Amino acid sequence: MKKYLSLGVRLSLFVAAVVLMLSVVNLFTRDIIVERQRIAGQVAREALLSGSFTEMTDFVIPESEAKTVTAVYRAEQNGAVVGYCVDVTVKGYNEITMIVGVNTDLTITGVKILKQTETPGIGSKAMDENGAFLPQFKGLSSRNLDSVTAISGATVSSVGVQSGVRSALNVCSLILEGKGE
Repeated sequence: MKKYLSLGVRLSLFVAAVVLMLSVVNLFTRDIIVERQRIAGQVAREALLSGSFTEMTDFVIPESEAKTVTAVYRAEQNGAVVGYCVDVTVKGYNEITMIVGVNTDLTITGVKILKQTETPGIGSKAMDENGAFLPQFKGLSSRNLDSVTAISGATVSSVGVQSGVRSALNVCSLILEGKGE
């Protein structure tokens, strides 16, 4: 019994030391990670739409889209709104974080994947910007969104991305109807 108690105490001390070290690393890297994510989002938005971006913090994301849409940015050029970039997190096989660009005529300017944990070589095929899947969204609207062909073997990931794009279009439609600003 004494032997097991001794092992338990040692194991507890080891776990406590590891947790302490991970906490210290997190303390020093948290701000760097947040800044890199902010920059990656900014770069993605600039690739999707031209103009200056303002986060629409006053916009209340509808409850129906609140599980997927995390933020909306208005793009302006020469004082006029040219479109919106919608930050979306959806469930494919795992989690997919992306930005969807939408013009004021509710056509998609593109989709940029920021982070994904889909299966390498299978679900990740749907995340390749130069692949066959993501470029299909450019120029589409909600009327013809169902024309997108899923990647064989990555259907769950493809459907996840497609549902995120649909959520972005729904939010932008509400904004343009005057229900968001």
